[in-house]
Amino acid sequence: MSTSFFLVRWLYAAMNWVYTGMKSLFNASNGGWVVVLTIFLFTLGIKLVTVFSDVKSRKSSIQMQQIQPDLDKLKKKYGNDPQRLNTEQRKLMKERGVSSFGGCLPMLIMLPLLFMFFEAFRAWSNQQTLSLMIDIANGKGAETFASFRFLWITNIWRPDNLLGGGTLMKGSEFWSTFAATNNVKNFIFYQNNANVLNEILYKLHFFTITTNESGAIEYVLANDGGLAFVKAYEAFVLPITGNETLLGGAYESMSNGFAILPLLAGATTFLSSWIMQKSQPKPAEPDKKDQNDPAAQTQNMTKWMTYLMPLMSVFFCWRYDSTFAFYWIFSNIFSLAVTLIINATVVKKMQTEPMEVIKK
Repeated sequence: MSTSFFLVRWLYAAMNWVYTGMKSLFNASNGGWVVVLTIFLFTLGIKLVTVFSDVKSRKSSIQMQQIQPDLDKLKKKYGNDPQRLNTEQRKLMKERGVSSFGGCLPMLIMLPLLFMFFEAFRAWSNQQTLSLMIDIANGKGAETFASFRFLWITNIWRPDNLLGGGTLMKGSEFWSTFAATNNVKNFIFYQNNANVLNEILYKLHFFTITTNESGAIEYVLANDGGLAFVKAYEAFVLPITGNETLLGGAYESMSNGFAILPLLAGATTFLSSWIMQKSQPKPAEPDKKDQNDPAAQTQNMTKWMTYLMPLMSVFFCWRYDSTFAFYWIFSNIFSLAVTLIINATVVKKMQTEPMEVIKK
């Protein structure tokens, strides 16, 4: 995390701080619900910050629809003169106070936030994996692993899917995650616990010991591609899944859930997109024979994205940590609520009021 984008580091640190504080405040032995509550609060906070851009986007969509008949007239009048058409359209939009980029504002804001959350959740999950390694070495691995449980999910830091062996990070995955260019040493959690992690990872053949030019001992990545580490790692983590307090099943075959979160993510994504599409003002009838007609292109793109995004949601939430899936679901639910509120207030008011013309 030390080399990550600073906003991602802040988001990661803030979520971890809130999670740690609430877990201590509520004296929660099972931290799964505290993780979900933390994600809920941060998602709500982000949605409250971006609600103004959502309102602006909906206003822009209504305004664009209100001037659409005039834009169509200009298209018929200057259709053979693209340069003049562009000039007149810009002039009209300026007079009516309409921005062609207003509808894109939420997407420009939400995409960076999506990637920031994704990276922050991945860093948070990897921190928990490293922390679990320390607890296993101290004989407390089973208790820590049990605290990762939430409802039907055995380990909230792993994907909610039906794949066998999904409850814990496998040795090969651990190697690929933490071995790339000594990536483990870039984590803040490693830097704060370097001595104990060095000893553990050395015993597991992840590190070998060498001396640098000054004669100091240095832990470096093993050069066997992780072959020895994978075997040692499996034997290291396997015993914690056999504890009587945990859900039964062997590490090699135990699934982490029932794929409920990926399905919920896909369903809420579709519902949110569908409600948004239905609540948008109907565009001018597109000229289906004209492949360059903006109305036709917008209509086709909207319809295509309505069905593509839910599939992408299922795919990402199947593969990545349950924490990210919870964020995605909460974000969809909040977006749906905001859409319904805006429709009942801002949109309804704008549709009943005449559009103001800006006087020069």
